Amino acid sequence: MSGHTSEKSTRKYYSLLELTKSIESVIKKTYTGSYWVKAEIAKLNYYPKSGHCYPDLVEKEKGVVLAQIRATIWAGHFTDINNKFLSVTKEPLSDGMTVLIRTSVSYHPVYGLGLHVNDIEPSFTLGEMAKEKLLSIEKLKKQGIFDSNKQLTPALLMQRIAVISVETSKGYHDFKKIIIENEWGYRFFLMLFPAILQGERAISSITEQLKRIKKAHTHFDAVVIIRGGGGDIGLSSYDNFKLAKAVALFPLPIITGIGHATNETVVELVAFKNKITPTDVGYYLIQKFHNFSVRIDNAQKILLNKSRQISDFEKIKINNFIALLKSNTDTLIHAGRHILTLTAHNFNHSAISFVEKQKPVLFELSSLIQNKPLQLILLQENIIQQIAKQLILSATRKLTSDGLLLNSLNDKLRILEPKNILKRGYSITTFNGNPVLNSKNLTVDDVVETQTYEGRFKSKVQSIEKTNK
Repeated sequence: MSGHTSEKSTRKYYSLLELTKSIESVIKKTYTGSYWVKAEIAKLNYYPKSGHCYPDLVEKEKGVVLAQIRATIWAGHFTDINNKFLSVTKEPLSDGMTVLIRTSVSYHPVYGLGLHVNDIEPSFTLGEMAKEKLLSIEKLKKQGIFDSNKQLTPALLMQRIAVISVETSKGYHDFKKIIIENEWGYRFFLMLFPAILQGERAISSITEQLKRIKKAHTHFDAVVIIRGGGGDIGLSSYDNFKLAKAVALFPLPIITGIGHATNETVVELVAFKNKITPTDVGYYLIQKFHNFSVRIDNAQKILLNKSRQISDFEKIKINNFIALLKSNTDTLIHAGRHILTLTAHNFNHSAISFVEKQKPVLFELSSLIQNKPLQLILLQENIIQQIAKQLILSATRKLTSDGLLLNSLNDKLRILEPKNILKRGYSITTFNGNPVLNSKNLTVDDVVETQTYEGRFKSKVQSIEKTNK
């Protein structure tokens, strides 16, 4: 490379073109062949109009870029390379992929240093993904959090669901259709947290939405992550350690349905429950309602049977009480009548005895007052007769009074029969089979049973008022 000398100085210099041409010559002589290069596609830079692709290739270590260069894939080569990659991985080339490419080094005085991509090895990319997956699993197990989300106790009904998906995706709409239009009428609350679900950006997008849900996690019962189908490359972000850790440590059960039938990703492995498709997730949540419904039906049957048993037992107790009360009432009335009859008999006997006892006295008085006028004798006899009549009248009144008293007692006993008490509008309230005598024995929401004249019913205590005495 020849140089130039300045007219005002002895310094030798080169033109920019001479320098760049020299660099171009050195590179052509040094890098004469093609080379297999491992790199990450930071940005694909594909232009559909021309068909050319200018990927930015980088190498990173712990997130720090160690090397970076622009590559070129001409339209003809790009179609062949992308189709080859697509046939093996089932996904097209995209940002964030680690690839093994065959390149040649070139330098142009205007466009600078670059790599021309001639070929690609798709199986290498799959291998890199497998390494990342195994490394993520190893780190999660080492930290003891691999099964953390699986060990959560789910809500009895997973009804309030936070959904991480793409609003326009078919998987999300299939999931909503199954949940909302279920034939049993189960009601769900769904809230969508839109996120990117494929490629390198999916990691930060899903993680950010999980952070949002975590701030309001008390308002939800579970989180659902759903997407449409895709190949292994499309799911590589779900093997990322950062995303998998966020799922494993999440305070709510996470259910995945990301459309992948084989080779579960790390996120699917650490999630509370993994289902293949969004529709499977919908059916899983509905099945939870079914399981709860069966428990409710069984509890209802048990409650009804128990209620019938208690009702039949209480009926027997009331009938026995009525029979006992009637028997005791009849016995009491019979005993009262017997006492009344005996009293009347004794009273009559006493009256007659008293009269008989008075006769000797009269005879004695008669003998003593023989000299008194007959009128006095007649007067005394009249007095005696009046006394006898008064005694008989008093006895009769006594018998009548006692009879009325006995009839009154009989009426009162008949009124006090439980059947007649209930008939007048009174009722008997029991709690756990015992009569309720004091409101202190009850608490709010206790279920009490009330017996009326024509039946019984149950009620729940809503409030308790204390009476000041």
